[in-house]
Amino acid sequence: MGQAVTRKLVFRLGGVAFSLDLSFVVEICEQVADLLDLTCPDLTVGIVGALTFRNTRVPAIDPAARLGLSPATASSGRTALILTSSEGNWALLVDRVENISPVEKFQSLELPSLFRGAVSEHYSQVELFCSEPIICFEPERFYGISGLIT
Repeated sequence: MGQAVTRKLVFRLGGVAFSLDLSFVVEICEQVADLLDLTCPDLTVGIVGALTFRNTRVPAIDPAARLGLSPATASSGRTALILTSSEGNWALLVDRVENISPVEKFQSLELPSLFRGAVSEHYSQVELFCSEPIICFEPERFYGISGLIT
């Protein structure tokens, strides 16, 4: 029997590419406009609403504003990545999913010292994938107990 290959998912948010370890992903839900309720936000913790997922409501997070990208809370055409954490499932709203690739295709880059202080609140790692620098998305920085510490 072959050994399992660890993979990463690449998604876009505001034109910027991000990678995410596939072990966090429960499901990818496309066209979520009808599943997203934006009438119950809690912006103090980054929740823009609730998404109906498998007959339950999970918190929906749109990290665009926190990252200084164009806030795209309008749900039309968005994709939700259902992620798992110690607090349970939650939805990460993204513009689109590009691909899923083996980790061997990602090359870790050293984050220049000039950027470390300015970006440490939102991310701490950058990778090279297909000749493009992309940000390693760290879910714990956006949802859950450690996501509340900003």
